[in-house]
Amino acid sequence: MDAPAPDPPAAPDPSAGPADAGEPACLLHLVCDACGGLDPARDTPACTRCGTPFPADPGPPSA
Repeated sequence: MDAPAPDPPAAPDPSAGPADAGEPACLLHLVCDACGGLDPARDTPACTRCGTPFPADPGPPSA
């Protein structure tokens, strides 16, 4: 007679992440306003998906 199979491990609770994980990264500045496409490089003057020019970078805020 075979031994009974062990119980499968319990699924991890996704809400029980590490307390020091921090906030998720904001990618909103990489989203094209016209088409909603994400351009992770953002090293082109226009959206690679729809061709809409990106706004000029205003630079760091002045104090």
